[in-house]
Amino acid sequence: MTASTKVEGRRKTKVGRVVSDKMDKTIVVSVERLARHPLYKRVVRLT
Repeated sequence: MTASTKVEGRRKTKVGRVVSDKMDKTIVVSVERLARHPLYKRVVRLT
């Protein structure tokens, strides 16, 4: 029987911008990412 080892990777960190901090314990953060449009093959910025 062979022993299998489980390798866990580190989580990727995301960079965001605080959009709103009007509430007491809640903030709204906008995280932008780039994705390729499936039909037009253009890079689209998603928030």
